[in-house]
Amino acid sequence: MKIAVLGDIHSNHIALEACLDRIRAERADGIAFLGDYVTDCPYPQKTMKLLKKAADDYETWFVRGNREDYLLDHTKRLSENWHWCSQSGSLLYTYENLTGSDLRFFESMPIGMEVKPERFEPFEICHGSMQNNRRLFVGDCKDTREVIADMNTRLLVCGHCHKCYELSVGEKTIVNAGSVGNPQHPGLEATIVMLTAEEGENWRHETLYVPFDREAVIEEFKTSGLLEKANVWSRAYIAALRTGRNYNDEVVRCVSKASRKKKLPFDDEGLWQEAAEKLGI
Repeated sequence: MKIAVLGDIHSNHIALEACLDRIRAERADGIAFLGDYVTDCPYPQKTMKLLKKAADDYETWFVRGNREDYLLDHTKRLSENWHWCSQSGSLLYTYENLTGSDLRFFESMPIGMEVKPERFEPFEICHGSMQNNRRLFVGDCKDTREVIADMNTRLLVCGHCHKCYELSVGEKTIVNAGSVGNPQHPGLEATIVMLTAEEGENWRHETLYVPFDREAVIEEFKTSGLLEKANVWSRAYIAALRTGRNYNDEVVRCVSKASRKKKLPFDDEGLWQEAAEKLGI
């Protein structure tokens, strides 16, 4: 049996389509999705269409990421001040391009689950951890080992940090699937974790690297209007697509520091423009 695992698409429908083509070529039996399906890249409705088609074509398992939580939380707080600016413009753009059906689809997802294919050993999937989809950890650290200690199966596949790695402690292994939509490694390809097993065997895993047309994704930021509506955030994402460097996190840290120092609100556009200039984006 073959199960493909995909995480952190972030509305990059061009990379997702390339990954689904590879999964088809690999003759996978099912696909597990790790959350953060939308936000950041243009045309989220195209990503949703591909996800729903995958659910028709394969046995699928979906868990919810923190980006889906942002959108669901916004439905309960419509007075929240999302507006066209670098700080919240990308979230507002995504929200306005989704349907009620899309949001209900996200709401139906757990933040973690055991995948139990018939006649095969179960394994766990989540975005951050099984208890918290915003829990961020990378490689061999205290948090990773705590997550491993909490595992009920011998294998857990997660996402969130956009960096592929694996760590085994005793008989338990955690594998990070990297990212489809915003890969952070030198090759800049989208990543898939392919799980393979025969009946009665442990799951084996392999990371597949899938090239996609990054310049086509970048061009869509311009044609969609997203670059104008979420200026610095989109510029940071474009820079990340070209380099594999997490410019979005760096921008947020710069703005947060300047906001405290200058006693200005976090969404002050001047702070975001200053951060962009400092980082050269």
